[in-house]
Amino acid sequence: MGNIQLMSTSLANQIAAGEVVVRPASCVKELIENSLDAGAKHITVSLREGGIAELVVQDDGVGMDESDATLAFARHATSKVYDEHDLTRIRTLGFRGEALASIAAVSRVTLTTRTRTSEYGVLVRVEGGEMAPVEHVGATYGTRIEVTDLFYNTPARLKYLRTVQTEQAKSVEVVQKAALSRPDVAFTCQTEHHVLFQTPGNGDIRAVLASLYGVGEAKQLLEVNETTPDYKVTGLVGRPTQGRTSRSGAHLFVNGRPVRNLAIHQAVIQGYKNRLMIGKQPIYSISLEMDPTLVDVNVHPHKAEVRFSEEADVCRTVARAVAKALDDTLLAPTPQRTTARQVTEVQPLALDYNPAQHEAGAPERADGSAAAGAAGGARHTGGHAPAGRPSYPAGARAKQPALRELGAMYASSPSEGVSQPDAHAGAARDVVSGDSMETADADIGMDISPQARKQNWHLRPIGQALGMYVLADDGESLYIIDQHAAHERILFEDFYQRLASGQVHAMPLLAPIQLTLPPTTYTRVTKMAEQLAELGLTVEPFGGYDVMIRTVPDVWEGLDVHALAEATIEALPNSDLARDDFFQTMYDVVATRACKAAVKANWHLSQEELEALCRALTKADDPFHCPHGRPVFLQWTGKQLEKEFKRIV
Repeated sequence: MGNIQLMSTSLANQIAAGEVVVRPASCVKELIENSLDAGAKHITVSLREGGIAELVVQDDGVGMDESDATLAFARHATSKVYDEHDLTRIRTLGFRGEALASIAAVSRVTLTTRTRTSEYGVLVRVEGGEMAPVEHVGATYGTRIEVTDLFYNTPARLKYLRTVQTEQAKSVEVVQKAALSRPDVAFTCQTEHHVLFQTPGNGDIRAVLASLYGVGEAKQLLEVNETTPDYKVTGLVGRPTQGRTSRSGAHLFVNGRPVRNLAIHQAVIQGYKNRLMIGKQPIYSISLEMDPTLVDVNVHPHKAEVRFSEEADVCRTVARAVAKALDDTLLAPTPQRTTARQVTEVQPLALDYNPAQHEAGAPERADGSAAAGAAGGARHTGGHAPAGRPSYPAGARAKQPALRELGAMYASSPSEGVSQPDAHAGAARDVVSGDSMETADADIGMDISPQARKQNWHLRPIGQALGMYVLADDGESLYIIDQHAAHERILFEDFYQRLASGQVHAMPLLAPIQLTLPPTTYTRVTKMAEQLAELGLTVEPFGGYDVMIRTVPDVWEGLDVHALAEATIEALPNSDLARDDFFQTMYDVVATRACKAAVKANWHLSQEELEALCRALTKADDPFHCPHGRPVFLQWTGKQLEKEFKRIV
């Protein structure tokens, strides 16, 4: 007798279940997919002990007759695929015909279903893969499936389940993704104690996100809409200040199917164009629609991943859609209101300011403290006399070559000067942006919905504060500008535009830079030497894994070119990119490194330089974020200030 034997049906089903049913969330996913494929408009998911003891999925779909209800538990029985050609154009969520058989092999399942044309319902019980006699019962239209005692007959698998809280969280996450993928379907997720969340099923994705994350958070999200002959991209993306430290807020759907795809996620990040802070991940819910022949959904055991026939095209479309949504929207963050503290003691305000003494250099008072505004107080222009500017280190401006050129870089004709505030400038700038899902407050009386960017924006500088910030207004709002972040943004865009237009040239080095690189990095550098040369960085092999850098981009003049060259080489992409994508990536790298020339804290700016900084900032493509994603300024509208000072209620 040979050693090879056929498995029993029960054993084969339990092994197959190991690929499909990993935890209660796996059952929830498969059953919800069946409900959606059945045309359900209302789906209720009930969990007991995280779904381990019992989970119930009930829908109002088309239901099944007796023959379909019994055949549905057979392995590879499906109503969605009929021949091999159907695999290339799958439009349903389920198609393998394994879900019910796999679930029933490791649990006790009760199915109750009724079609619209039937006078009674059908009840089917399956325990450990064994089906009991079918019963006719009274039932509502649709299908109800109860799964109890999951893994009761496979104790080894039951042992490796996590805590009830963890398993419940995983199941709830599945329901949330399903609700986001189909906003036209009303979902209810509940436990034995209470309802966790509900969605209205009105087709509004923002309403679904409001149910999941709160109204205040959902109102801040920006609409994405891009259509090409092959793809349609829709959904919502978060503002840069809504970024998270994990990808928990990233939701991608392809033809209605929740999936994971790192390339698409990176395309979304690319669309933010340096607006995200380092270490932050965007939040979004993006739906991709395309011809089913352009995507293969049969590449993952849990159907959690897909493969695109033209992934690069899809990524470019997504990045373009996200960039357009952000470019067209005002992204100015507004300070969050904090709870007022009780004032228990009021200190008297010293008003012993002596203009003559200030002009003379502000000698020390009798108590030994220096008079406020000792340095720079006598040097100001215009009609805005500072009441005591802070002291700056001597010679600070001499260390900053780019600062001296700021006024010349953005000089305008006399008629363009610093314009008077536009009567309508800033009218649309009452936007709140929180730093996380928990910071948005929808009850503070401010409009936090997306606003369009204002054209012909003019800022009037008022002065500097604390050595780091510039105060300005536009006639409607007050702004506190981070002078370093603002100058970084201005320099970045100037350098980037010069790079993109081919106006950056190679600057020869008197002493070439020799670098010893790791083998993998050396291979990338030598392979991309021609493209690096077009950026002004000439790299030549120098024996072994050494390279010699003989020229650098002229935008690095006056900076630490050795450190910048090393950082640029380290930032080279690991994978092969199309020519346009490579240069897009490297422009960001080179320009961002050049921003080290920006003004620093405690560097005094003259009135002319303040005006030039504000003028250049208003002309920037993205005046809201520095190249590293930090906010450039905070904004208070006149209405907000009036509320804070209780002038209006």
